[in-house]
Amino acid sequence: MKRLKLLTLCVAVLAIIFPTGGHAQIDKSLNETLESLLDGAETYQDYKVIRTSDLRRFKHAMQDSLSHYRQSLADLTEQTQSMQATVLQLRAESEQLANTLATAESRADMIGFLGMDMKKATYSIFVWSLVVLLCLCLVIMYGRIRHVCGVVKRVKSAYSKIVEDYRNQRFQATEKQIKLKRELQTALNQLELVKSAEA
Repeated sequence: MKRLKLLTLCVAVLAIIFPTGGHAQIDKSLNETLESLLDGAETYQDYKVIRTSDLRRFKHAMQDSLSHYRQSLADLTEQTQSMQATVLQLRAESEQLANTLATAESRADMIGFLGMDMKKATYSIFVWSLVVLLCLCLVIMYGRIRHVCGVVKRVKSAYSKIVEDYRNQRFQATEKQIKLKRELQTALNQLELVKSAEA
């Protein structure tokens, strides 16, 4: 009786532990075997008497099922370990790809300029500062050139006026000189006339 209870308990525990669909047929055959064993047993004062040969066959079937379950469990454990190794490998590859991506992004964010590596933002600020500085220099140069052009125009106009005044004064001086020469010549001619009239 203890064996029967123990056997029933083992079958119930196995049915609870391994209720998977792939093993349902094996569980069913074990249950059917147990039911047929109990149905084929003789009754003796509320006790069932089971033949030992039937119990041995049931034991053998149960051991086969247990070994099958153990093999399935070992296969599943091996698959789980294989999957864990694959997951670890994929994590390592993912970390390596993340590091490679970070390195590539940092390289992509850098620009070589005059032999120095600069970040793109720093390079952009430097270039725009240079552009603004050059524009400012151009504006200052334009202002100075305009000022110089104004000064040159004033100097030219003053020079033209001075040259014109010089020409006018020279013309007037030349005319005065000619007038004085004529007057002198006239005076010399009259002096000669006076001398020749006296002589």
